Formats: sequence, structure tokens, C-alpha cells
Amino acid sequence: MIDQPKHFRLGVFMPVGNNGWLLSKTAPQYLPTYQLNKDVAQLAEKIGFDYLFSMAKWTGYGGETRFWDYSIESFTLMAALAPVTQLRLVASIAPILVHPTIVAKMMATLDDISGGRIGLNLVSSDHEYTRMGLYPDDFDSFRHQYIDEWLRVVKRLWTGDPVDFAGEYFKLSGYASNPRPIQHPGPTIVYATSSPGGFRFAAEQCDEAFISSDYKKETNSRRLKEMAAEHGRTIKTQAALLLVLGETDADAQQIVQHIREGADLEAITNVYDRSFEGDRRARGRELLEKGFPRTLGYQMQFLIGGPERVANFIEDMSVNGDFDGMLLVFPDFIDGLRRFDDLVMPLLRQRGLHP
Repeated sequence: MIDQPKHFRLGVFMPVGNNGWLLSKTAPQYLPTYQLNKDVAQLAEKIGFDYLFSMAKWTGYGGETRFWDYSIESFTLMAALAPVTQLRLVASIAPILVHPTIVAKMMATLDDISGGRIGLNLVSSDHEYTRMGLYPDDFDSFRHQYIDEWLRVVKRLWTGDPVDFAGEYFKLSGYASNPRPIQHPGPTIVYATSSPGGFRFAAEQCDEAFISSDYKKETNSRRLKEMAAEHGRTIKTQAALLLVLGETDADAQQIVQHIREGADLEAITNVYDRSFEGDRRARGRELLEKGFPRTLGYQMQFLIGGPERVANFIEDMSVNGDFDGMLLVFPDFIDGLRRFDDLVMPLLRQRGLHP
């Protein structure tokens, strides 16, 4: 027997990097301004989305499009968006970059600014931190132990009590951080993962997780929720997808083909094989052909189709995959949100998936 649909949460993966997630000259081209993000936030709220999510991005990948060479900072953006929308907000931070005492205070401040609507997404690794000289050579071998300890420190600081802590990576002696966050025991903790170690960390420490939308894999929503239950906890699961929505399935495929025609081959190589030495355009074409359509975007699963296909996919994720929501990227965020409102939202409401 199939379970009844539930409220399926919808989020927008905010455009904090130039040109969004598409590595192409024929995709929409734009800079990640505050005004653009404000417009996206207010439109998303107007049409009934649930939350806004911003990534932590510090450097880009070049190529003809200068992919993500322009980016704005997550915490600052969320603080600026808090007064102009009532949606839930999620800011991102890499624990390896910032001491937990600093982030505990930053999040308490953001929680105050937003009236208790902020969440914290943790980023455990990224090659850009190597460029910044802030990524230990062997960090991948202990990154989950590190962020686990980092997060335990943050959570203790959110109590407002003096903290004595002597761990492997952090030491505190009677340090207290006040005021406490509005949310009790603290802001929602979010993590994206596909690894066994990441699943363990999410099950033990996090409130929400972004995982693959392929619920037939071992690393699926039900498995993660079972792992959390083993620790006496609950966790919500979501997936991030790049939505190319057309009037019909054929229309959506034509949009993707147009974007493919302008593929930024050098940037594709810089994203998917950055250590390659040789003809980077030729390598980019090889990667594009081999991994299309995924390699046309930045490490993002595509959802391509007309309204019925998209609504069916969402319903399947909710009912059969036991997912709680979806974080969406659009080629053009303003146009994409409007089309989603016109074409998909009525179907979701008809099916009881969204109010």
C-alpha cells in the first residue's frame, strides 16, 4: 500500500555564484548581486516555497564564462535577506575555515536577526580550500572526526554555559558564548553527503541531510532515517536538483540542447578533472559526452521535463522515496520560479504535496 502524500518542502539554491550552475555560454549569464538574490527570495516566498539555501563559495573555475569566479558570501547574504522575507534561511560554512567559537556567535546573531529562522549547513571539504592554504594535506582521512568535534563544541556553546573542552582538535577553558540562539537547543544543522562516513555523521549529529534523489541506492532516505532512529534521533532528507522545465518534455530537451551547444569546455575540465594536463577543451568535450547532462552543470543531478514529468518525479520522491523536500536550481532563477509556479505548483497542490 502506497503512503499518502505529505507536505513536500521546496527550497531555492540561491544564485551566489555567477551564471548559476550551468557551465555554458548559451545558458543565462548573470552576476550574483544582492538585488538578484533579494528578487529571487521574494518571488520564492510569493509563490509558496519554504526556504532559501546559500552555499559557501570562495573561488571559481575560470573558462570562457569565468564560472563562479564571482561569488558572494553566504552568512552576509542571509543576514541581508532575513528582513525582506519570512522564509526559512540556511547559511553555509566550512568548519575547516572558521573556529567553532566564532561560528557559534555568528549563528546566534543570525538567529536573532531572522527571528529564529536560520539553519546551518556544513561543508566538509572542497579543493578551493587548498588554494587558500587552509586545507591540511591529509584532511580527507579525518574530516568527519574533525567536523563532529567542531559541531559538538558549537552545540555546547549554544547552551550559554561556560564550556571546558579538551578534544583532539579544539580546547576551551571556561569559555561561554552569549546570548544563546532563539531556537532551542539551537539552529537546524544541515549536511550534504553520499559517503558512509557522512551518513554516520548526519545520523548522529544533523537535523537534515541532502542526499541523492535515487532512493533505490543503499545511501537512501529510508536508510538514513533508520540510522538516525538507532541513535534516538529523527532526520529530514532532501535532494538538490537542477530543474530544466519546459512546456512539454520535448521543449525541455530542446532547452538543454541549446545550453549544451554553448558548453564551456575548459570550465568543465576545471570542475571535473582539474589536475588534467593537456588540451583542456578537448578533455572538456570528452567529459561532456561521457557524463551528459550531469557534466553540463556543477555536480548537480538534472531534472528535465514538462510539468507532468516534474510533478510525477516529485510525487515519487515523496511517496516512494520517503524524501521530505527538494532544493531547486534554475537556469534563470526568476523565469524558472515563475514557470514553476504556473506549470508545476497547481499539479503539486492537486496531489496534496504542497499547500
